Amino acid sequence: MLRRRRRRDTGWEHLRENHRDAAEMLDRLVTDAAMSDVDQARILTALDQRRDDPAATAELADEIVRYGPATILHHSSLRDLPGSRLAVHNLQRGQVRLGRTVQDPHADTTVATDFGVDHDVLRTSLLVIGPPGSGKTHGFARPIVENLSLSALAQQASIVVVDPKGDDFAYDGWFDVTIDPLAPTSGFDLYGGTDHPDTAADRLASAMLPPQVSDDMAYFMDGSRNALYACLAPFHLAFGRWPKVREMLALLRSEQGMTDQVKAALRGPEGKEAKALLDTRREQATRNADPAASLIERFQLLARPRLMELFDRERPFRMHDINRPTRVRVSLPEAEFPDAARILARLVVSQFVQVTSAPDTNRSIFKGLMIDEAGRFVDDYVARGVQKLRSNNAGLILLAQTISDFPVQVRATVFGSVGCKAVFGGIDPIDAKVFSDWFGDHWVSEISFSHGETIGGAENTGRSRDSRGGWNRQDGETRNWGVTKGTSLRRVERPRWTVSDIVTGIPPGHCVVALSRSDGTRTGPTLVNLRA
Repeated sequence: MLRRRRRRDTGWEHLRENHRDAAEMLDRLVTDAAMSDVDQARILTALDQRRDDPAATAELADEIVRYGPATILHHSSLRDLPGSRLAVHNLQRGQVRLGRTVQDPHADTTVATDFGVDHDVLRTSLLVIGPPGSGKTHGFARPIVENLSLSALAQQASIVVVDPKGDDFAYDGWFDVTIDPLAPTSGFDLYGGTDHPDTAADRLASAMLPPQVSDDMAYFMDGSRNALYACLAPFHLAFGRWPKVREMLALLRSEQGMTDQVKAALRGPEGKEAKALLDTRREQATRNADPAASLIERFQLLARPRLMELFDRERPFRMHDINRPTRVRVSLPEAEFPDAARILARLVVSQFVQVTSAPDTNRSIFKGLMIDEAGRFVDDYVARGVQKLRSNNAGLILLAQTISDFPVQVRATVFGSVGCKAVFGGIDPIDAKVFSDWFGDHWVSEISFSHGETIGGAENTGRSRDSRGGWNRQDGETRNWGVTKGTSLRRVERPRWTVSDIVTGIPPGHCVVALSRSDGTRTGPTLVNLRA
């Protein structure tokens, strides 16, 4: 008797009972190759999210029958990225192939296989250290950004890329929003879309002010934060919006015209408290040493025509927008506006951590932040926030030339908080020592050989009587010579990767990677050929 062949689970089998038309439509699309991997991943993701809601499933099934592969399109209306792909992707699992493992005596296993990462791995965040030209951008950053851009089209992820050079990720169709002060097609919200003055003041001050100050300057930093709050809270209460750059400068300077304008719009008990804040700021500004003077100067850096056009747009990009699948690239014009570009980058990074750490963040999609030359833009707030991102389905991908690029006070926090680490050859020996210690030791078999010579002897002296009754003297010496050889085998602990191995032993186009998953599962350091 022949057994009926079991139908392969396509991901929409549960539609066949109540929504046969939709299931048959999807079958035809797959058979006719009319549905791309982005379409299939997008529709399967939507079906999985609605599995426990019959009404939502019925509505989606109706859309599948009507629109076919164009069901629930991304808001960009794109169904794929233009041009050829840089890497191989499995979008249904959120995976991207980066290379192939190499049979290597440093690892516990010598089986060569494909190597890649997925969204769950990126949730633990990734630190990539390598010298210029080692392949960080080409081997790691671009494939991951391409994967997250495709995943956003499949309604699975959001991606924000900080591009210091301005052209490493400038691919057509990869992004929905490009924030570029030199060509401001999209604006950027200085305040991150928050409605809370204390949150806006804290994040804005942290991005504007130097990340590390001496103890005698801490007073001025605290005074600047208080001054910022004393300006933002009354203005937001009076007008229901945040001030523009020029308005913010006028408030910080406590200009009479701007202060009177805000006070005139304040009403009620809350308005009375807000007026007191403005009076406090005026008293603070009249001191011999205004603690907010450095903050005023840094805001003055943003008061340039092209920068104000970026920050003062009516409908700017707000970081809260990444709670739906969105693709964002931030181009930094460091040659034209070095200080302002650094402020913009720090705003982007801190706002991303703030939004993805919030209780109301969208955990149903992965949210990734790719930062090239990350050491200059990561402060203590960001370093401490890395661990919070894991539970909120978000992660950072940090690329740097050396660990020394990070401020001293955050190096240990960043290195310890990031779950995945990758290192290229040719790095500084100090960095190599950090990675060597973190990769740990393993047991190896050590064979030792011994070789020796032994020499022994005896000397005899005495007398003997001859046949005639006389005495004869006997003198003599005996010598023995021998060779001994031995072999011993023992198990000893040695570093998996020594400092010398990391600095000089990693071939070009290769890196050593150790991965971690959100459930705590870890893989040991593995040599990967990114060019395979």
